[in-house]
Amino acid sequence: MIGFTVASLALLGLSLNLAFSTSLTQPDWALALLLAGILARRHNWVWVLPGIVLHDLVLYWSVGLSSAVIALIPLAMIYFDQHLGAGLPQRIVLMTLATLSLLHWGWDATALLLTLALCVPIWHLLTGLYAQEPA
Repeated sequence: MIGFTVASLALLGLSLNLAFSTSLTQPDWALALLLAGILARRHNWVWVLPGIVLHDLVLYWSVGLSSAVIALIPLAMIYFDQHLGAGLPQRIVLMTLATLSLLHWGWDATALLLTLALCVPIWHLLTGLYAQEPA
């Protein structure tokens, strides 16, 4: 249920990016939501990867760098968890690398920082919600 809600909000965020792209500086709403979803639980790749591919197709008319970087995040999380242990610094590095892919598409630094600032609280919220779910 959490995945469906986040995916629906990502579609709403995608609409906001399309509607107000030229009038104001805004974060990449959909990327922040989908990135927070995959960082909260790596098993969310099942719904995050199709969402990020749709994000890239709608915004950039191609499957781009964002899709490739986010597709590698679950594999990197497995590697880091096995070799370094599950930890916040590794997740922050992955989040930063994923948002740096926005520079490839011409997003300015303000929008990149807004995307990071949006991703962190959503990630925190989703992690808490997943921790409360019954096993």
